[in-house]
Amino acid sequence: MSVIKIGVDAYGGDNAPEAVIEGALFALKNNYLSRDELVIIGNDLSNDFLESLKGVEVVPAKNLVTNDTKPTDVLKLEESSMYIGCKYLKEKKLDAFVSAGNTGALLASGTFIAGRLEGIKRPALVLALPSKSNKPKILVDAGANAEVKSEHFYDFAREGIAYAKFLDIEKPRVAILNIGSEEEKGSTLIKDAYNLLKGFSNLNFVGFVEAREIFDDTCDVIVTDGFTGNNVLKTIEGTAYFILHELKTAIKSGGLFTKLGALFLKGSLKSLINKIDYRSYGGTFFLGINGILVKAHGSSDAEAISNAIFVATKAAKFDLLSKIEL
Repeated sequence: MSVIKIGVDAYGGDNAPEAVIEGALFALKNNYLSRDELVIIGNDLSNDFLESLKGVEVVPAKNLVTNDTKPTDVLKLEESSMYIGCKYLKEKKLDAFVSAGNTGALLASGTFIAGRLEGIKRPALVLALPSKSNKPKILVDAGANAEVKSEHFYDFAREGIAYAKFLDIEKPRVAILNIGSEEEKGSTLIKDAYNLLKGFSNLNFVGFVEAREIFDDTCDVIVTDGFTGNNVLKTIEGTAYFILHELKTAIKSGGLFTKLGALFLKGSLKSLINKIDYRSYGGTFFLGINGILVKAHGSSDAEAISNAIFVATKAAKFDLLSKIEL
């Protein structure tokens, strides 16, 4: 296999460019990729950063995409790091592109600059959630498409299956998120999607799944529209951090035995925190476009950026796009 190229948006995220460059250097130090595989997109970096990036290709770009940039406006910002990264994906100068920048702008860039894969009508945000089993749970769509048609659920299912296989899940089971498990429940859109997916022999379709079953071992891939998926994701994040906050408050205000109990549980609590920490998952994949696009969390620190680079490199070597059945 020829040398892969992983592009990183130096200007993406709340902590750019410092956290981005530090994360890239951390990825190099941990041998996630080599210097000739890394491409940093963005100029006006400090001399110290440039010195530490010797042997790494640095592509000049302007920092024009902000959190206030409207998604379609990025298509006019041809000198921005985001535009250049997605353009390089289309031109096959990059095998993957990582950015912690404006989500809407990045999705627009991926869709309209890199372009869609042939046979895919709707790319989607695909991410891994923790579950009760040792296997991750795949959620599609996590926020790219607020309004969809039933036919788009087939795209989402194929994208989710490819990502599940990337995470070593064999014969992934696909389910549609619904308000009940019965066939007659749900909106017209959901019931139409159900009838559509059960007709495809290449899908291991198991029917509906309710939100309370997301972490159970009833399926491996959950498909839904982006509006619902994004709200599910944020509800999970908010609930998890609320519980951790309340647990910490209870421990601090508790007596001696409470604090001793917490001390004995320290290792287990740390494991729980790591399981729900977004930094450990390395970002969200935007699948269905003509290239591997990884969206890191906007507030990513160096560790999160490093993990995003790691999963992007792994996906490129896995040839993730080829696993999406077209």
